[in-house]
Amino acid sequence: MPESITPERTVDLPVDLADAAIGRGDRRYQELAENQRFLAEAGQVLAGSIQFDQTIRRVADLAVPRIADWCAVDLLDERGELRPLAIAHVDPAKVSLVRRLLEAYPPDPGQPSGSLQVVQTGEPILASDIPPEALDSYARDAAHAELLRGLELRSYMCVPLQTGDRILGALSLALSTPERRFGPEDLVFAEALASSAAAAIENARLFREADRFRLILDSVVEAVIVFDPAGRRIDEVNRGACDLLGRSRDELIGAPFDGLLKTGDADRLPGLIDPLLAADRTVSTAMIEFALPEGNTPPVEVTLQSVELPGGQRRIIAIARDIRERIEAQIRLQRLAQEEHARAAELNAIIRAMGEAVVVCAADGTITLTNPAGERLFPEVEERSYADILDQLHDPDGIAPELGAMGGPVELPTRADADRWVELATYPVNVGIGQSTGEETIVVMRDVTEARHREAVRETFIGVLSHELRTPVTTIFGGAKLLSREVSSLDEETKRGIFKDIHDEAERLQRLVEDVVALNRFGDASGEVGWEPVLLQRLVPRVVESEEGRWPGVTFDLKVGATLPTVTADPTYVEQVIRNLLSNAAKYGGSGSTVTITADAGDGEVLVRVLDNGPGFAADETGRLFELFYRSPGTAGSASGAGIGLFVCARLIAAMGGRIWAAPREGGGAEFGFALAELNE
Repeated sequence: MPESITPERTVDLPVDLADAAIGRGDRRYQELAENQRFLAEAGQVLAGSIQFDQTIRRVADLAVPRIADWCAVDLLDERGELRPLAIAHVDPAKVSLVRRLLEAYPPDPGQPSGSLQVVQTGEPILASDIPPEALDSYARDAAHAELLRGLELRSYMCVPLQTGDRILGALSLALSTPERRFGPEDLVFAEALASSAAAAIENARLFREADRFRLILDSVVEAVIVFDPAGRRIDEVNRGACDLLGRSRDELIGAPFDGLLKTGDADRLPGLIDPLLAADRTVSTAMIEFALPEGNTPPVEVTLQSVELPGGQRRIIAIARDIRERIEAQIRLQRLAQEEHARAAELNAIIRAMGEAVVVCAADGTITLTNPAGERLFPEVEERSYADILDQLHDPDGIAPELGAMGGPVELPTRADADRWVELATYPVNVGIGQSTGEETIVVMRDVTEARHREAVRETFIGVLSHELRTPVTTIFGGAKLLSREVSSLDEETKRGIFKDIHDEAERLQRLVEDVVALNRFGDASGEVGWEPVLLQRLVPRVVESEEGRWPGVTFDLKVGATLPTVTADPTYVEQVIRNLLSNAAKYGGSGSTVTITADAGDGEVLVRVLDNGPGFAADETGRLFELFYRSPGTAGSASGAGIGLFVCARLIAAMGGRIWAAPREGGGAEFGFALAELNE
């Protein structure tokens, strides 16, 4: 059909079409009366179904030839482009001609006309008489002109399909017979018909959105109940709530929420809801028992949150979880999803409370919904599609789950940081048991970096521990077995050497066990230890004396004042720290080195320093020496070790309220020291 005909505009159109036809002859009167009858009949058809696409096509077919020789309905799609919904013509061949015309010569957005002009301006078009030369002047080329002449247009009008301020599309009517023409009264009729059609389309869309909202809500395994905080009346429930409460949806909608609870829990409900309404608390969680019909109800954990829906309405969302099935429910959890429209804003308000990253993707991968946790997952990147999310992850083997199917969870590293890992799972939105719409997929993600780090530390710890235990155990076992035999060839010096090896390795094993016990006690955080008065001027010399026997080639120089203040600490752990630091200094200093130990009073604390003249370490390693399993690259090859001792020292000193440090010495060597607070009397 032509998209550009010089329109006639009218104002102050008559309301009574029959009266407007007076003076025009009986035929015109009959035409207008037929318009009124058709409008009433079309209104009944439009109001009788929520399948608006089929209904609009039926109305278009009814309009031809009673009202017009040609009727077309065009609707705006989600991208704002005009798409034909229905085309009807008295001559079926003309329908094919119209489709050919639209395919070969689509409307030009740069020069809008016809239905495209109507949806952009919101103003109707009336062209009562279309002379053939008008079609020729409109044609883009000869072939276009031939197609237009084939339509045999004589009169044309187009009105917007509008609800409120929103334009949904356009309704076009045309005449081909020379004896019939549209007038201003017909335009009034067309606008009335368009108004009924637009209302039917909007109502059908609302019904579809409401059904889709319930469908998505039902895909959540946990029980979800939405109720009014004032009257406590239930507005909406999902299938999980019906299963949990043993009631149908019709029984629950409109029922008082506190009426579902046992008496004691119903009395507690105001204390849970009032802080939410006053914004003193964002979430209330409590153990609540529902009064089920059969009388046997398991305790459930209920999370309550206040949300503001579109229009300023305040609602309370209650999410109930059966504690016994929490792990299974988390695995099967399918998050809520929605498209970006007014109805789905309610669903958006619900899922914003969820802690895991939830992203809803359309069939083409476009992201239609993201909750705040999803936005925080990759804050430096604006993801617009599922492909954008996958671009942030390193997946050389292509194990990431696909949209449209339940997949995962899988763990993948991020491209920006190989040490950061994200768990990814997909859940399609179901329309029924075993069925999928194939249109939307819920993507659930969470950062598992910390969990993987803990697992890696555990595996490393087991590996290091097994390696470090093997050497002393092997030496002790082999030496003891050798000594148990009566072999005359072993002289006394050889036996003493074997005894010394057994003694040294047993002592090494003892220290390793002490470190492991301390590490197991404190884990990744400081534990609590005993607090008692400790005189370091007595404790330090005793530990140094015991260590001198272990390192015969090392000189220990002790400088401890006799009047040091008393400190508060655990003497057993102080001894372990000093032994570790002395052993560390002697081991890396080697035979012929000197280890100096000092203890001095400071500002409200006593400082103990262990200084050696060994190889030392680089200044930039100072902050890493107390990390678990860390060993300086410059000295790791010169002496054995597990990288546990200094970590244990740092944890023990921190647990006793002190501080520990390490620093390279000028001219070579290293300083390790700690400070403990004086006893406040």
